[in-house]
Amino acid sequence: MSATDAKWATLLDEAARLLPRYVELTSDLSHAQKGIRRSEMFFFYASVASLGPGRIVESGRARAQSTLVLSKLFPQIPIVSLESDAVSPDVEIATERLRDCKNVECRFGDSLVLLPNLVETGDIVLIDGPKDFRALKLALRLLRSGKPRAVFVHDLWLGSAARRFVDRCLPSAMLSDNPQWVQHYASLDSRKPVPVISPNDPRRAYGATLGRFESDAENYRFRPFQCSAAQGWERFRETKRKILGRPSLVRPKDFEPLA
Repeated sequence: MSATDAKWATLLDEAARLLPRYVELTSDLSHAQKGIRRSEMFFFYASVASLGPGRIVESGRARAQSTLVLSKLFPQIPIVSLESDAVSPDVEIATERLRDCKNVECRFGDSLVLLPNLVETGDIVLIDGPKDFRALKLALRLLRSGKPRAVFVHDLWLGSAARRFVDRCLPSAMLSDNPQWVQHYASLDSRKPVPVISPNDPRRAYGATLGRFESDAENYRFRPFQCSAAQGWERFRETKRKILGRPSLVRPKDFEPLA
């Protein structure tokens, strides 16, 4: 069994143990149409619950749906939540949602500027804003510092440029659209039957996808530079497509996310 297979086996065992607790803690929460899906939040919970993090630092609060879930799942752990837009209409909704969450501290500001100084040794970081390469570069910068135990990045759509970089250069990453995870836990998102999918099926995209990057899984020293180079190459390709009048690459929709 490879190291990656062993990690998945451990995660799936942990998930089976924690599922009743997760359902119990989140059963009274409404299901948001946007943001991190239930199966993705369970992926986070199953990955983190046994680590005993000092804090959870969240980037991209928006309406605080995920923040509320985190507070329910980790009531004894401080949660620091960042949001860039202090005048967004979402702020009032988030404030109301979190008014009884005593372990949540809400802050405003640019995560790209604040997170590198905010994150402390032993933290777990969840990035749901910024997006794409900006999110990946921030995650890799944090991982290179050696401070966080793990960093999670949302919206790593299969077929996106940022996801191609992850698949190519970060083989230790664990992703919530892994067929094993989808088959076991997509039912948390919908009661619709889950199609049987294969790891080798190019149509296996399942939603926005949450990526897990562990601090001790890779040598992150040069990864931010590689990520910047990949971003530059993708910009060149996109510019070339526009000049030639060719359509942009789009994320795959053959396996639609379940409603």
